[in-house]
Amino acid sequence: MKVFVNNKEIILFEGAKVKDAVLSFDKKILREISLYEILDKYGNQTGIDGALQEGNVLFINKLEIKNSL
Repeated sequence: MKVFVNNKEIILFEGAKVKDAVLSFDKKILREISLYEILDKYGNQTGIDGALQEGNVLFINKLEIKNSL
């Protein structure tokens, strides 16, 4: 099945999860997942174990860490 992560086409197996898409896009992100948010094409936050369907669009954004001094 074909999905898109940050406008990059990713080919995955049927039944793949968001985690599989992130792993295919960039393994480093998965290791540091707490530093990122994953959004669907509507801007809704998506869990790493969420199911995917053909044509899903995901956006991975690095979270800003604010220093409060």
